[in-house]
Amino acid sequence: MIFWKNNFINKYYKIKSLDKKYEVQKNKKGVKFLKMGKRIKKIFFNGEEYPPETFRLGMMLCMVGGFMDAYTFVTRGKVLANAQTGNIVYLAINLQKGDFGKSFNYLMPILVFTFGILFTEFIRVKFEKHRIFRWQQIVIFFQVIIMFFISFIPSGNWNIVVNMIMSFIAAIQYQGFRKIRGLAGATTMCTGNLRSGMENLFKYINTENKSYLQNFWIYLGLDGFFFVGAMLCVVLVKIYSIGALLACCILLVAVFIIMFKETI
Repeated sequence: MIFWKNNFINKYYKIKSLDKKYEVQKNKKGVKFLKMGKRIKKIFFNGEEYPPETFRLGMMLCMVGGFMDAYTFVTRGKVLANAQTGNIVYLAINLQKGDFGKSFNYLMPILVFTFGILFTEFIRVKFEKHRIFRWQQIVIFFQVIIMFFISFIPSGNWNIVVNMIMSFIAAIQYQGFRKIRGLAGATTMCTGNLRSGMENLFKYINTENKSYLQNFWIYLGLDGFFFVGAMLCVVLVKIYSIGALLACCILLVAVFIIMFKETI
């Protein structure tokens, strides 16, 4: 009887010890996830003062950038609104084939893109020191108004005009938002972000400086949200056709309002 009693007590304390060990491990995991959450928050959302350069605005603008590129490609004759590198390649291919009609379709967005850069610089110089609003808000205002009207233009004969206008607004967004948390970045294309991200990853591996790892995650996040925007476009176009572009207007209105804040 004493043997069974002692055996039962030993098993009881052993189970209790295992429960405590499990609770300690559980708490450690909880603390680990909490620290990871704080680290992610610090990378993407902390220490930001100038709204046009915050990651939060950057991720919304990247979604708009991905959406625009996918929109013109899917609904407006496979022309890329943002990435003029692709349009230059298509221009060269069609010129070589002697298809001057298609060449013109790719040439015009390239030219209009350059005018968009010049226009944005004019806005910056004219309104950079305005006391009520930021000059980037004028850029966003133009984007919203233009996109709203484009969303009602049927796909077809007007595609070349729409693609030209979309290239123009892609240019003003590209030029208006050139930094994310002090880092040179783009919200309308991915190649530069991808290059900078991998460069910072190599620097982190080489030096173990965590600031480089933080930069890597920022660049990766920007390209990730660009991808999300492109995917969202494909889904919404299937449902709403050309009217899907109104989703960009909603995102840009949110960006416009947020930029009234001094810091975020």
